[in-house]
Amino acid sequence: MIIRIVRDGLMRLFGRRPKEPLFLLVELLGFEPRDPELYDLAFRHSSMSKLDAEGFKVNNERLEFLGDSVLATAMSHYLYRQHPHWDEGEMSKRRGAIVKRAVNNAVAQQMGLDRLLQIRREARQGSADIYGNALEALIGAIFLDHGYARAESFVLTKVLPLFLKLEGSLREQTTNYKSLLLEWTQKHHLVLDFRMLQEPKRAGALFVCAVYVDDRKVGVGSGPNKKVAHQDAAHRALLALCQADDSVATELGLDS
Repeated sequence: MIIRIVRDGLMRLFGRRPKEPLFLLVELLGFEPRDPELYDLAFRHSSMSKLDAEGFKVNNERLEFLGDSVLATAMSHYLYRQHPHWDEGEMSKRRGAIVKRAVNNAVAQQMGLDRLLQIRREARQGSADIYGNALEALIGAIFLDHGYARAESFVLTKVLPLFLKLEGSLREQTTNYKSLLLEWTQKHHLVLDFRMLQEPKRAGALFVCAVYVDDRKVGVGSGPNKKVAHQDAAHRALLALCQADDSVATELGLDS
């Protein structure tokens, strides 16, 4: 009965008919919101800002800022307990993989937060980051509504399992292979060079790029534009380096 009243209140607050999206929120949270206004704000994109009592525009950006910190703290706590023998560098790298923007975007959409987001159509097409932002804003709302313990529990029981489930498919999307390769070559005082082998003039043709390390070609990649071709070439170069020396994979964190 209480949950039904909360759902009805949320529906009135969001100005929508009693259909699936707001039922999803209560089911997703697993608890009853104390302050529904916070959740309205968490899903209010800047394109749908409203005025507060003092005439200032409000949206989910401040909650996103707060939720980002709560998410990082919750994951830091989890890694500290889960891996008692990891050093600071290992924990930082793993936390960074979990709280990456692209990861949050995918997790948020898997949760169905895209159906709760209040956003103008043209803004929705602008960037996928809006979904990860909404997830962080939701975490911020939970923190203000129920405190840190409940927010941490939400991260560990709702966000983390989805990340672990999606991690394999996300790794290809979220790893910046070019940056990894650049970091590795700089560490070992090697010269890295990306050379375009093919730059097509007609639409639909592929760009082809080669990667040279100390003037030796170690990988060739392709893609619909230079950026993708560079990433593909860097990825193939890293795979070749890892095959040549197992320690490279361990050093770069690509063996997990």
